[in-house]
Amino acid sequence: MLTGWIKTMGMRGARGALMNIHGIGDAVTKALQGDNDWTQVEVMFNSGGAESVLINCLYGGWGTSQGTAWFDDVALQEVVIEVSDEDTALLAGNAERGETIFNEHPVASCIRCHQVNGAGGFVGPFLDGIAKRKGADYIRESLLDPQAKIAEGFPAEISPMPPFGVLLPPQDIEDLMAYIMTLKHDPPPGTVTEVQQISFE
Repeated sequence: MLTGWIKTMGMRGARGALMNIHGIGDAVTKALQGDNDWTQVEVMFNSGGAESVLINCLYGGWGTSQGTAWFDDVALQEVVIEVSDEDTALLAGNAERGETIFNEHPVASCIRCHQVNGAGGFVGPFLDGIAKRKGADYIRESLLDPQAKIAEGFPAEISPMPPFGVLLPPQDIEDLMAYIMTLKHDPPPGTVTEVQQISFE
């Protein structure tokens, strides 16, 4: 996890002041605009086992923002997933709750990167018919450890998807699993499903 503090004065244009991990598309903090006292920003990301990463302190839009920004106390923190005995006593997953998490969760919103029924992002593989193509064990592993197996045809060696076991409690994982396992139909005809690689280099 990348954390740090940003202070801005008169920041305007493009996206503002932010930080990211070089070369990992989703590893981007929120951007600050206008005047802000010291504000903590953070982002969870999957390093893919890299021994080192490069942190960028940026003016959004890569030089097109204007104003003054200060960065302080920038740090990386390793996040380790621990499974407790309580996790074995999960409630049954609820597909309706899982669909809400998929579409609306403020951090783990899957729809930002994946397409379902013609809606969603282009960063990750489309998920229409995923429950017909892959089994529950594969899907669960993809949620908990996205780096374990990169999806066929995905144009990157490192998945930008964070480990959802860190972002979501066990019940939410089960609900999300229940919803994904309902995705058994092929995408609508004519839907754009090509995966696009987003780079912040």
